[in-house]
Amino acid sequence: MGYTVREADLDKERHIMVQILENNRNVPGFDYNKRIDWIYLKNPFGRAKAWIIWDDKKNIPVGFTGVFPRRMYVNGQEYMVWNCGDFSIEKKYRTLGIAAKLRKAAKLDVEKGVVPFLYAHPNKRMEAIHLYVGHKKIAQMKRYALPFRATRVIRNYVKNDLLARILAKPINFILSLKYRFSTFLGLSGKLHYGIRLTEEHDRLFEYMKRTFTVIGDRGTSYLQWKFGENPNRQYEQFDMYYKNTLVGSVFYTRRDEFIHIIDVLIDDFDRYSGQLFRMFINAVRPAYKRRIVSVSFIVQEYNPFIPDMERLGFRYRDDATSGVISYTAPEREELEKIIYDGKNWFMTVGDRDA
Repeated sequence: MGYTVREADLDKERHIMVQILENNRNVPGFDYNKRIDWIYLKNPFGRAKAWIIWDDKKNIPVGFTGVFPRRMYVNGQEYMVWNCGDFSIEKKYRTLGIAAKLRKAAKLDVEKGVVPFLYAHPNKRMEAIHLYVGHKKIAQMKRYALPFRATRVIRNYVKNDLLARILAKPINFILSLKYRFSTFLGLSGKLHYGIRLTEEHDRLFEYMKRTFTVIGDRGTSYLQWKFGENPNRQYEQFDMYYKNTLVGSVFYTRRDEFIHIIDVLIDDFDRYSGQLFRMFINAVRPAYKRRIVSVSFIVQEYNPFIPDMERLGFRYRDDATSGVISYTAPEREELEKIIYDGKNWFMTVGDRDA
């Protein structure tokens, strides 16, 4: 039995992609049709590309994958690369041979010079496929969480709700001391229940572009698309100021009692890194009437924010990890030396786009 990989016609075959996603993803209320519009057709860096793999004998599609254009900077030089995602294969066709054949499609285009390199965030099962076809693992994504309240944990041992809240109260107070009264004069913050971007946010990214060796575009046009125009997720924003000058921003989403930080902009990293998280926490707790149980942030394992997060009380949780892979053509030696070293990348969960 043979299988053929063909580039998808995003206009005529989008229904195939939507159907495969709906068959193989279980995200309640998620509109995959809107996602196709958003990430494949309205990407600020150009239309995405996808490949569908077909069962030749039955002439039916059995899987597909996509790549999304993303502007990256390597030592300040601009590159248009691919961020891989949406790798989905129908259950009965999930074999190594089929998966590898589909996964190679983007790799072959990199070798042809269509883009200089690609990156992706595969889960453990998919990571093996990436490595099998020749992609390189450069790091691991890790989730760090800071608990605000111990009430939920105590309820696991004390079934009486009132007693659990009484016992948790002093612990909750102690937890709050990790970040309370630790900011310095001149700082202020503002929460936006939505996305509010200005040229000041572009200035923050210009600083980050100069500071980090490999970094994805975080200009306002990209952030507006990523967070302001996402059809399936609602995002909010926190801005931190020092003497009325914007020095940091946090983009996040709320799900029930949990806050998930997705991305960050910052100016003068050494000065403001720890303060940004403290100010953010001090802002969100009273804003949501202290209903928030915890805040978490998934970052690449070498992300420079991690030491400040750990000092604040964030702890690693092994429930949301994924690999980070990259690939460039062997003749691009000037890129290989840089992008295959995960320590060179500034990367957060916001870099997934997938």
